Amino acid sequence: MPRRRDWLGLNASTTALLGAILFVTAATELWSPLVPEYLKALRTRALTGDVAVLLIVGLYGFYRDALEAVNYFVGGAVAGRMNTRRSLLLFNVLPLIGLALLAVWDTWLAVFIAVPFVFVWDSIAGPAIITVVGDALPPDRRTMAFSLQSILRRLSRIFAYCLSAPLIWWLGRIDGVRVCAALAIALILAAAAVQFRFMQTASRDARPAIHHPWRLLRLFDPQLKRLLVADIFARWAEGLAGPFIILFCVPILSADLARGTALYTSVLLTIQAVTNIVLYIVVGPLSSRSGFAKKPYIGLTFLFFALFPIAVVTLGSTWGAVGLMVAFVVGGIREIGEPARKAMIADLVPPDVRTQAVGLYWSVRSLAVMLASPVGALCWIYADRITPGAGPWATFLTAGVIGLLGASAFFVRFGARTTSP
Repeated sequence: MPRRRDWLGLNASTTALLGAILFVTAATELWSPLVPEYLKALRTRALTGDVAVLLIVGLYGFYRDALEAVNYFVGGAVAGRMNTRRSLLLFNVLPLIGLALLAVWDTWLAVFIAVPFVFVWDSIAGPAIITVVGDALPPDRRTMAFSLQSILRRLSRIFAYCLSAPLIWWLGRIDGVRVCAALAIALILAAAAVQFRFMQTASRDARPAIHHPWRLLRLFDPQLKRLLVADIFARWAEGLAGPFIILFCVPILSADLARGTALYTSVLLTIQAVTNIVLYIVVGPLSSRSGFAKKPYIGLTFLFFALFPIAVVTLGSTWGAVGLMVAFVVGGIREIGEPARKAMIADLVPPDVRTQAVGLYWSVRSLAVMLASPVGALCWIYADRITPGAGPWATFLTAGVIGLLGASAFFVRFGARTTSP
């Protein structure tokens, strides 16, 4: 048993972290995938026409990315100075404010006010999570620890989808989302209790560095800079298409099957999560072994980020609901190298300023991609004006091309070398 715990990268702190991730992810996934449809359902009160819906969803994507850029930066600074345990506990408080607002106020304005609070945990706590694993485990066990985190994230997502789908079915899109937000409050409180009781790692960076971001960027390993460039291309592909995928899927599902939104949450996203889990179980041990490189798996992640929006629009338009199910398998394969990517970041950032460096890495990435969602909305709108019905094709294919550029850049720069960084 001790050997199995070591192989999985488990100790008191990483186990407490897994518990917190389980609860927080479930709390977020109960309602966040439904936000585009929720905004669409509210349009009769505050919006007029499909163009307005696309613009407001695009603005929502921009808003989230801009907030993430700020939150990652702040999260790295706060966790690097306070220590990881205190900062993670502090970051649990803020989502409660946003969730309470969503539960009691059903307007699109409430969504935009709540977002800075609700999504703060993932973006601010992210640098601290990387540091907890980096400090608690040696390099050869980090990929497996991140794989286990990712598996639990997907299991909690499946739980959330199975819970939110019947709520949306019975209560409708507006009241269902509000009830999901109320349930999420209880899950966030459970996450805080687990961290308070069991987390032991409380490290802080050796010196302040994030107040000189350009100087800290110059300290990045050249391989980390190359990874960041490819990551930005992949996230542009995701940002261009991601906020609009549900708007594309629901009419197809509603035409084929009743209760399209409920099916979307309970089947398509579950297919994607199950695909993630299967890949993590297979790839996690392989990318952790001596002699196996992280890089090929990371490169495949970037490739499938590009293929997912292409698969959604082509397969969904051709085969309807069945085609979308196949496309979401492709979406699940996107995460094949996600644990290896996090482990590579933990390996390559300067160890004496690890938390701040991770926060800066993700902040730069979010800052670089925050215009992707508005660009996606404009692509959809103007393509529809030229050729009715061409909007999703223009947006999703453009996303795919940009993603392929990122995957190509990664494979060209890193080549086929098989040594771990």
